[in-house]
Amino acid sequence: MTAQPDLKWGISTLGCPDLTLEAVCQLAASRDMHALEIRSLAGRMDLPAYLDEVHRTPEAVQKILRAHKQEIITLNSSFTLISAAEKDRNELLEFARWAEALNVPYIRIFGGGKITEPLSADDLKGIVENLNWWYKTRREKGWTTQIAIETHSGFSSASRCLLLQEAVQQPLDIVWDTHHTWKLGGESPRQSWDQFSRMIRLVQIKDSISVPSGNHPYTYVLPGAGEFPAQEVFALLKESHYQGFISLEWERQWYPSLPPLEQAMDALVSNGWKRPLSPKK
Repeated sequence: MTAQPDLKWGISTLGCPDLTLEAVCQLAASRDMHALEIRSLAGRMDLPAYLDEVHRTPEAVQKILRAHKQEIITLNSSFTLISAAEKDRNELLEFARWAEALNVPYIRIFGGGKITEPLSADDLKGIVENLNWWYKTRREKGWTTQIAIETHSGFSSASRCLLLQEAVQQPLDIVWDTHHTWKLGGESPRQSWDQFSRMIRLVQIKDSISVPSGNHPYTYVLPGAGEFPAQEVFALLKESHYQGFISLEWERQWYPSLPPLEQAMDALVSNGWKRPLSPKK
């Protein structure tokens, strides 16, 4: 496989959930990756509280990022549109407080539900209420950070995301988990891209084989060792002159038996998904 030469690569901290921010930055930089999806740090999933307790100020975080030439592209929350209650809204506001202070463009959220079941009227009502609450709050506070819905669970397809956009009558920002729209949503990368490429703000990538594992009808494997049509994804990004980031979402947080993130990052290169590091002069 020929890797796209000008893709800007990043990683999710799901692949190294026990590392500190400093260690995450060092690891990413060692493989010429310079963008971070922050989901966990030092074994903590409550990111706003962790940042308050450990780093305390946005300046302290920015100092670490600058030292390793990193940027945070998303703070990844577990906020779910269908089921979010007041407690969940308050937690999202805490994510927004830090995202705004750090100039992070997006907070990742989920839609919820199941892709195998249609959206009910109550589901859509809850989604629209939560989205309208967010848009109103964002306007009132003058925030620049925005929420981005990952193609996950009930929204593991571009077609389902378009239904949501129609219901809320607002432009939506999408984190495109390319594996989920392919494996769970039943769409080829081309079908997904053609439907909602204008909404995509970040591309996630991973690989799997069709062997059941846990609650899933597939098993994650090292990038390039499975069945995922990565060649089609890279071709789409190339022909469309995609300028955003592509992130390796190595889910070791949820699947601790997976090899270490370093091995997955190296497989990106050895299996042709990412160009090799340029030799140092």
